[in-house]
Amino acid sequence: MNDLYARFQIARPDYLGDDHWACIEREADRLWRSLGAGDGSQALSDIKCLVESISRIVLEIDGSPAAANTAFDTVVTQAHTLLTGQPGHELANQSTFGQLATQASKIARNLGNIRNEFGGGHGRARTPDLRNEMVALALDGGLLWSRWALRRLGYFSEGRPTSLINDLVVTGETFYAGTLERRLLAANLPGLDPRHQRSIGVAVGQRVMRGTFVVRRDGLEPCLESDDLSTWPRDYRIGVAYGLWFDPIGGLTLTASSLEDALGVLGPVPDGATDLADWVARIAERRSPGGLGGEFAASLAAEQFVRRWITFRPASEHAPLTALAELIKPEPPF
Repeated sequence: MNDLYARFQIARPDYLGDDHWACIEREADRLWRSLGAGDGSQALSDIKCLVESISRIVLEIDGSPAAANTAFDTVVTQAHTLLTGQPGHELANQSTFGQLATQASKIARNLGNIRNEFGGGHGRARTPDLRNEMVALALDGGLLWSRWALRRLGYFSEGRPTSLINDLVVTGETFYAGTLERRLLAANLPGLDPRHQRSIGVAVGQRVMRGTFVVRRDGLEPCLESDDLSTWPRDYRIGVAYGLWFDPIGGLTLTASSLEDALGVLGPVPDGATDLADWVARIAERRSPGGLGGEFAASLAAEQFVRRWITFRPASEHAPLTALAELIKPEPPF
């Protein structure tokens, strides 16, 4: 039994929730019991259920859960597509290895038909002719895909926008050196829907304004230092800029430093006039004209920075930036 368990055991991915892991573990335990009882027919049903459980969890974490009557083949295909190319340290996404994973998914998708023809859970008039090698092939194929999917599922779970945003601004999760860098990689920013890119950016900017140094180092500074809109997409940048100026309830966090950081992040964005105009209008509603606080010299430098910035930006941004410069213009000291 121990040898049997060792052969068919699976490993829990990091960052996968307890409820989801309990579902997977339950299916794996059923498979183990069937194999221990020498019930190959039931084992075929159990490996099919294990693959389906993993696939449905992938879709649920993605926010696109499969309906109860969605075909097994469709569920596995959709889950495989989501996991293919998932970034993460130690994951192999080169074409040759990707082809291996795709072949494994084809085996996994066949388990539905195999279960219907040979598996347990059906009241049959005749016993199917089921050979040991047939069971072994199905199990090997199903477990190959399941283990591949589980390795990626940890990164997939860790990088989902809802989880990341929650940890950044709701729970106040502690971020250690490299944590956000890894999670942004797992999130696959360039592949996300623009609204999710923006939401993550907002959360990063707001967490920076709470003084979390490692979030600044991993989520803001590399973006400031790069003009690459592929690695740091447009909507992530716009989100970061907003988060540097406004807190989660819309209160102002605008400072001389956050003003320069936000405009620097927006530098590679071809045209942010619409968002800038909206933000400047909000700033005007929430504060009276005048310096940004602190020393006169710092406020004056911020105003001058904005006016210089105008010369590098498209004409559509000139009006909101000019209005911003007027809003933050400090009164001369007496």
